[in-house]
Parts: sequence; C-alpha cells; structure tokens
Amino acid sequence: SGEEPAIVIAHNVTGVLGEDVYLRCEYLGVGQIQKAEWKRKLNSLSKFKRLAGFSRPNEKPFTRDDFSEPASLTNLTVRMRVSSVEAEGEYICDFEEEEENSFSVIFVTVLAKPEVQIAVSSETVNDTHYQSVSCSAVGGRPTPRISWLVGGRPPSDFPFTVTESEAAHLNGTSTLSSILRFPTHLQDEQSVTCVVKHETLPHPERSMARVETYARPNVTIKAEMVQEGGSDFWVVSCVSSGGRPDADISLALDRNEEVRKENGENSEGRSLSVRLPVAEHEGRNVTCVFKHPKFSHREARGVTLPTLYLSGVQLRSDWRSSSSEDLKAVEYLELHEGDGDVVISLEVTGNVPRYSVICKKDDGPLPEDVELVGRNLTIQGLVKHQHAGLYECNCSYLHLKATLQFNLTVTAQPPLLARPNVTVSLSSEWESGQKYSKMNCSVDSVASAAVVAWHTGNKNGNIRYSTETEFQANGLVSTWSSVFFLTSLYAGQNFTCTVKHASLESPEERTIRIPWQSMSTFSSDYFFPLTNKAPKLLLTSFLPPLFSFSEPPRLSASVVRQQDSLHWLAVCDCKGDCVGSNLAWALPKKATGETIRRTRHKGHIKLAYEFPLVLHEGHNLTCVYQSDNGINQNISVKVLNNTSTLQSRYVSQPVVYRVSVYENRPNQKVLLGVEGNVPDYNLDCRRSDGSIVLLDGAAMILQSDPSGQNNGLYTCFASFYHHTASVTFQVEVLRESEQLMLVILICISSVSAILIVFTVILCVCCKRKKTPYKGRESISALTSLMHEPGSPEVRKPLAGMDGGKEYAQLTSFAIVFDAKSTVPKLGELQKYWCDDDILKAECRKEWEEFDQVGPHERQTEHGDVHRVVTERHLNRRAMMASSGLAGHLWTCAVYPLWYTQNASGSCWNMRLASPLAVLYRRSLM
Repeated sequence: SGEEPAIVIAHNVTGVLGEDVYLRCEYLGVGQIQKAEWKRKLNSLSKFKRLAGFSRPNEKPFTRDDFSEPASLTNLTVRMRVSSVEAEGEYICDFEEEEENSFSVIFVTVLAKPEVQIAVSSETVNDTHYQSVSCSAVGGRPTPRISWLVGGRPPSDFPFTVTESEAAHLNGTSTLSSILRFPTHLQDEQSVTCVVKHETLPHPERSMARVETYARPNVTIKAEMVQEGGSDFWVVSCVSSGGRPDADISLALDRNEEVRKENGENSEGRSLSVRLPVAEHEGRNVTCVFKHPKFSHREARGVTLPTLYLSGVQLRSDWRSSSSEDLKAVEYLELHEGDGDVVISLEVTGNVPRYSVICKKDDGPLPEDVELVGRNLTIQGLVKHQHAGLYECNCSYLHLKATLQFNLTVTAQPPLLARPNVTVSLSSEWESGQKYSKMNCSVDSVASAAVVAWHTGNKNGNIRYSTETEFQANGLVSTWSSVFFLTSLYAGQNFTCTVKHASLESPEERTIRIPWQSMSTFSSDYFFPLTNKAPKLLLTSFLPPLFSFSEPPRLSASVVRQQDSLHWLAVCDCKGDCVGSNLAWALPKKATGETIRRTRHKGHIKLAYEFPLVLHEGHNLTCVYQSDNGINQNISVKVLNNTSTLQSRYVSQPVVYRVSVYENRPNQKVLLGVEGNVPDYNLDCRRSDGSIVLLDGAAMILQSDPSGQNNGLYTCFASFYHHTASVTFQVEVLRESEQLMLVILICISSVSAILIVFTVILCVCCKRKKTPYKGRESISALTSLMHEPGSPEVRKPLAGMDGGKEYAQLTSFAIVFDAKSTVPKLGELQKYWCDDDILKAECRKEWEEFDQVGPHERQTEHGDVHRVVTERHLNRRAMMASSGLAGHLWTCAVYPLWYTQNASGSCWNMRLASPLAVLYRRSLM
C-alpha cells in the first residue's frame, strides 16, 4: 500500500541486569502519525502488552513497568531498566498512520555481571598438609570463565589440581566455582590469583589470595660443658631455626638410655636439650633427628662427646734445664742468689676443662715466701739459699692425675763490674757566616774500653765522628767521641750516643735534640750521669751564655684593620734567631713620620706600622731583615686593592630624584644601591633639617607620619675611609584625593589635545579647498627660513633663456612623511603656517599625486626612516627665474610644522608636532 515509511531503530541491544538500556526508534517518514507505542508479544496467540507511547497525537505519553516516557510522537526512544532476566526478548516499535501501520522489531539480550568470591582452606591427609583455594563467579549470565595464575603462570598439573562446578539459579543466572588444590610443602609462592572473564567485564577481573608456605629450617647440634653444684655436665642441644613450621626434634643416645630432655623456644627457633654428667658419658655418641615437610626424609645430626685426659705437667720451656723428653723425669732449675721477682710457670698437657694444683717442697709445705697462684710458683722478694730443694706439683681433675718434680738450685751472685759513667756535651761556633755544632760523648769505665757510636734518625750515613781512648793508672779507661756538623742541617733532630761495655747487659744510649728555639739561658754543656737504676738521661747542668741553639729567621707579614681607629696596621713577625734592630719596614718617602713600634712575645719580634688607608692603598709594603752574616730576607704584603669611588649609577654630577610614597602606610622602604668594590661601607641618611632617618641595611625606613613630616629633601651618604658618595632625592607623600585629581587632569588634558588636533585637521582641509595661489613672491619669506646651502654656480639661473619667460632649473621633488613625534631640543624652533595661496595650490596638486601613486619607504642620509610619497622631476624655470628659489629647501604643510636646522647646516631635520606633514625638497640636478 504505497511506499513504506523509514524507521531508524537499533535492532539488537544488550543490557546488563540491574542497569539501564536505551531502546531507540524514530519515525522519519512524512505521514501524519496518529498513534505510536512500544509493545511486546505475550504469547503465541498474538497478544501484546503495551509498554510506552502515545495513544493520540495530543495526549500525554503513557508508560508502565520499567520504561521511561518517550520523547515525542515520532521519536519513541526510551530508557528501560533491566530488572530481571525476563526482560530479554523482542520489543516492537509501532507507528500508526491514518491508513497504515509502520513497525520495527528490536531484540534485547540480558546479561548478568558475576560477583567474584575467593576463599582459602586447609586440611591434613596422611601427615601431608594441603591447601584449597576456592574462586566463585556468582550470578553470571552467561556462564563466566575462570582460570588460575601461580607465580604469574598457569599452574602445572603437578602438584596442582583444578576442579570446576556450576550451579543454576531460579532468576536465570548461574554460579561457576573453581577449586585449586595443592600440598603446601611443594608450593613456594605466597599467593595465587583467580582470573574471571565475562562479557560484562571490560577487563578480566583478578582476585589474589594469600596462601601458607613452608620454609626449610637450619638444623644443628652443639655440645658445651657447664658446671652446676660443683659438678660438670655436658649440655647437648638440637637446634632448628628459620623453618616454617617448626621442625619436629628427637634426641637419642647410643645406648638407648632414658635421659631428661628440655624443650626450648625463642625468636631464632626451637631446641631440644639434654644434660649428661661428664664423668659418665666420656666418648658417648648423641644423635638429633629432625623431621620437617620440606625434608624429603628425616635429617640426623650427631656429636661424639670427647674423652678427657691429663697426660702430664712440666716447667715452661724457658725455665727448663733438663734435655730429657720423658715428662716423668726430674727437671732441674737453676736460680742466682739475689734474683728478684721470680715466677715459675707450669704447663699442663691435656684436654680437661680445669684442674687443681698442689705443690710441696722436700715432702713438706712450701716456704712462707713461696706462693702458688693458679699454675705459677712465685718467690716473693730475693732468691735465697734456703729456696733450693726438690719440688713436687700434682695436677688432678676427677680421676685424672699428673705429677711434676723439679730440683731447684741456688748459685752465688758473681762480682759485678762497675757500670761506666757516660756524659755528653754540646757546643757551637760560627765559621764563614755559618753556624756549626759539636757534640762530645765521654765514657769512664773499668777494666776495658767502651765502644761509642753516633746516629740520628734521618741521616745515619752522613755522620762522621772521631774517637780517642786513654788508660789511666788507677785502672779506669776513658773514651771520648765527638761529632761536628752544620747546625741548620740537623735542627729539630735527635742525636744519640750509643755506649757498649762488658758491664752492660744492653747498650746504653744518650740522646739530645737540636732545637729550633733560642735557649740563651742555658750554658755550655749537657752532663748526663749514668746510674745503676735509671736507664734514661737527666739534665744536670746548663750551657754558658756563649752558646744558644738557633733557627734561621723566618718572616711573615699581614695587614689588618683596627676596630677603634681610622688607621690600618701592618705587622711584620720574625720567628727564630732574630735581632730586633735588624728588622725594619722598607717604606716610601711619603710614609715618614708614621707610628712604628716593636714588641717581643714568646721568642717572636713583631714590628708594627700604623698608617691611614689613603696613604698606601693598592701598594706593596716590604719588611726586611738584615742578618749578621750579611744575608738579607724580605717579605711583602699588599694593602687593600685600589677601590673605585662610590658614585650614583646614573650620572656623575649630583642630581635630585623624586620618590613617591603613600600616605598613612607604616614602614615604607626606599631601597638604596651603592656601587664600588670596597669590602664594606657605612650608610647614613638625613633629612634637610639634619635629623637622622632610620635604616634597615641598605633601605631607608619611612614610618607612618600623619603630620606630613616625611615630605621633603633627603640626602644619604655612603663612606669607606676616604671614599664617599651621596645621593639626594625628594620624597613626596601621595594622598588619595591628589591622586584622583591627577588622574582627572590627565584625562581632561588628553581629551582636549585630541579635540584640538581634530579641529586643526578640519580647518586645514577646508582652507586647502578654498584658497587659490596669490603669487610666487610669498615663497621668499619661507625660503629665508629654510635655506639649504649650495654653491653660487648652482644658484645662478641658466644662460640662454628667453627674457620674456622665466625657467627654473631641472629640479627633484620629494614628499616625505616623518613618523617621529618628539620636539627637537637643540637649535632655534620656528613655527610656520602655509597661508600663501599659490603655494597652497602647489601643495594641493602634489597632495593629489600622493593619493594616486601610493607610499614606499626610503632611508635618509641621517638614518631617519621617512614615508616617501612620490619623486618627480619638474621643470619650473619660470617660477625659479622670478623667485630665485633654485637650490633652496621649501616646505608646504597642511598642519602646523615644527622644524630646525641641524648642527652641520647641510640638511633639515624635521620633527612633527602634528600627525601629518609633507616636505618638498628641491635640489639642482
């Protein structure tokens, strides 16, 4: 029945249970719709249920169940709430016209988003611990898909097993469950992941579950001996640490005897201990057995308790005099009468933890002055003849025993030789301007001559010395040894005299240091008497005033500022062997009459020179020391570098600046900048009446001043010794009423200027149209003001011209627009208004040609950029002959023009006072 109307509809729509879905249906035909509705077929008997739509064109829409109201009679797009699975099926969009119906069918598919649930459970089967992780996708439609990840990869078939089950629900959804099962000891990952995929999920949903893991323990066995109640016990411990869960521990002895066991547990792990008496379990085996799920079989650790022995006791090796290797043989020990502080040590051979020692002499007790301390026999005081005899020491531990016998003999002390008497001395002398030192070492000994040698720490191979020996009638032997050296080579070093003699157990040494510092209070020699008890040397006498240890003079100089003075101080410091009269400042002639003083402190001589900075600024000051041997030393120090004058950063001459501040605002700051290279400066600011202004660093503080005292002239001074600079500025206090009035005046002035310029433009334009040229004679008044230099030949009229006619030379004209608007500051300013009728006519003619040709730019000889309107060559001989304007520059302006002649007089430099002007420049070709 005619052409079927067009209907736009989405034929297949997917909705999620519990969410909204849009059913789109629009009528795009031209027919008149009488009725439009959504309906759904109820059964096979062609019964329909009306859901939403319009019954008549002008009635309100109807809706029922989960449908929203449609937009219009031709647009039945609705929002449907998917409340159950029964919402799935066909929906008919029907448009009824006057003569026919148009409809279309849409199919709605209902999906249900599953809810993911995960749980972990465990069980033990045949001593094996299992874990099961259950992952369920509840209420999904269609059925979801579940997979597992262990360590980021799918689980292997062993040791993992996966089982799935599905359950349907009355609402049309279903639940899929998957169980991952594994033995705990065979899985080391701390978590597993369940992955659920479904059409309602934009990405697979991952759920992670933490699972229990086992850790392999560290198992050890240890045995240690302890003492309780006077008895010794072995404590054997089986220790398991770091395992998860704890290992099962058992302990067994090799004879299957029952012993008391103790369980222990701490942060490191678990232990099982047993205490065994030492005497009863020597050489016994103890075994620990550990059971853990991470062990493929039981782990065993064993220990064998040691067998104790005490094989013997003997004297310490340095006391032995017997060469027998038999420990049971009697040993011999020889002491000298008069020996003191004698300690006889015993050495016990065995592995017993401890032992007791009992000693006796000649089957009786030890002498009163002989004491047994530990395993040492100590003779208190000196060794005597009654200490000789047979000593026996018995060592024992439990049933183990060991015995030592040694025969102690005491021999008489042989006569001692007299110890030699050693003395050293030191002297010095000057030779050829160099200072030399001589050291003597003398030894008086008995029976034989002593051997004397010299050495120093750094120059052993360079020391030469001489030795002399004299045998005297009384049996004494005197030995002298001397060494001669340059003092400066060994200053600050130690010289040692070494003496060897038969009466000395070890060589005797006497050391003296060659010092740097002066020691004028000492005398000529050092004497070091040698005594029996004191191995070190003592200073017993002094050097004569003729000699002093010396150090070459060393100079240092410095320049410092004095705190309470305007003067600077240069200090020269001499250390070492210095003479005050030899130290001086080498000063220029202009420095005479300044203060110079000398001081001596702790061996130093200081020479001070006081001066004003302006006297030596940027110069070197030299300190000179004249040595007695004619050698001069000098050192220079530079005074503060030349400083530039403090000055304003804008101009060199004094100027007055203006600074505006606000009214009734506290602590306003005026920032000041000081230029120069001085290290620091003093800043002072004052008002014109001399009162001081508060400063904060380099900022001047203006406090709140209702009375207006802040208004006025201020001067700030910066100074560094003789360098000064100042700046003067006027402070104006701005009030709100004055600021408002200033703004109003500026606005009125601007508006007035604009009106005046506009009026002048109108007047000039009107005058140009009405005024004809009156003659050429009026040009002379203008040319006298704008004369351009030229040679006399240039200004002469051309020869051969008709007397009845006046011809001008061939000229070049240019119309130039100057874009600058500043009024010149140099030269005489004149204002000219073109009121000559003939000249205005020429201006008007050229202005019309300006409009026709159009502008372009040109750079003038003085660098000014002008707008060049046109450039022509005109023959105006008649005008030039009559007026004599050849070689002149003349101007016609349509607005007021300010102009001036430049300093060279060769050209004209124009500055516009109004928006537009034209310049006619004529020159002879």
